[in-house]
Amino acid sequence: MRILGTILIIIAALVLWDVSWWFGFGVSPMSPWSLKLMVNEGRAPIILDVRTKSEFESFHIPGAVNVPAPATLAELASASPDPTNPIVVICMSGHRSPPVVRQLQNGGYTDVLNLTWGMMAWKLFGGDTTSGP
Repeated sequence: MRILGTILIIIAALVLWDVSWWFGFGVSPMSPWSLKLMVNEGRAPIILDVRTKSEFESFHIPGAVNVPAPATLAELASASPDPTNPIVVICMSGHRSPPVVRQLQNGGYTDVLNLTWGMMAWKLFGGDTTSGP
């Protein structure tokens, strides 16, 4: 019973984190299953992975672009020079990516989403990954 309580507290904290970024700062979430569907249908947005180089090389979504956070707007823009392209920002757990989404929004990007719970959720929901640069 204690383990279940701990798991529920962790899930509640993760949900509260996402909700606070969404309602407090306008960082809209994207569910891992929605991104997986888009990728499988060939409609993938630009996937901007802001984890460290070593995290990215361990495993990442095929086709993702790695720009480790913190980064300048110019560095982030290298993933998509067109600010109207849809972008999904990803980190490991969904805690580094919301500030990057905000940074892109403040820089004029109009269609930027945060992958809910990051690569942990992507893997949990069976998303494909690859290794290497």
